[in-house]
Amino acid sequence: MDENKTMQNQNPDGAGETTFTQEQVNKIVSDRLAREKVKSEAALAEREQQLAQRELLLTAKEKLTESGLPVELLNALNVSSPEAMEKAITTLKGVIDKIKAEAPKPFTIHGATPASSSTATPSGVDSQLRKAMGLS
Repeated sequence: MDENKTMQNQNPDGAGETTFTQEQVNKIVSDRLAREKVKSEAALAEREQQLAQRELLLTAKEKLTESGLPVELLNALNVSSPEAMEKAITTLKGVIDKIKAEAPKPFTIHGATPASSSTATPSGVDSQLRKAMGLS
């Protein structure tokens, strides 16, 4: 190792080139490797986060379908975590069920069908009314 240090001082080429000791080269390489490792770990963490978000969205779509709710509501839900997603779907389901329960029920009319206008008044009565009103 002393040979490397002495070679640095005696640069035989004299071209202004810098020579490094083995320790310096090891330090430079280990620093670069450490920086690359940090970059790759950050990229991996970001990918994992994106994958988790996609899984939450798919789970939310399934839950909406199971609950009988339209999938279009997905954009209105908080899907930042599984707990928040469950709470949002439960709340939404409760509100929609309440609205459906309070909605007016359709009604039907029972009884005989009304007679048509031509059979409702005999023709004689109709002509008498027309005469009385001065229409004929």
